[in-house]
Amino acid sequence: MLENRLVPNINIFSNLSSSMPIDEFSQKGFGISSMKESNGSDFKTVLSGLVSNINSEIEKPDQLLNQQMMGNSEVDIHDVMTAIAKADLGITLATQVTSKVVSAYNTVMNISI
Repeated sequence: MLENRLVPNINIFSNLSSSMPIDEFSQKGFGISSMKESNGSDFKTVLSGLVSNINSEIEKPDQLLNQQMMGNSEVDIHDVMTAIAKADLGITLATQVTSKVVSAYNTVMNISI
């Protein structure tokens, strides 16, 4: 059970077509699973789901650090550091997705009809 807590829970490949090979490690889930469940939803719903998932990932290190400082023996400093790394990964992913969406929007707006 210890190795499951140390492995980041990343699932950025969950929305790919089934024809693409996806290994077992990439199916562990980071919180982007709302994209998979949102078939038929609009872009606003998908984006707000991603933001709420990233927001919850950002709050986890603070909660774990508070528990660790209060003397909770179940929370290790390594868990806190792993949660910080996951939050950093989420912020980086959100920043890159945002810049790609803005770039795509600017490209579409520059198309002359």
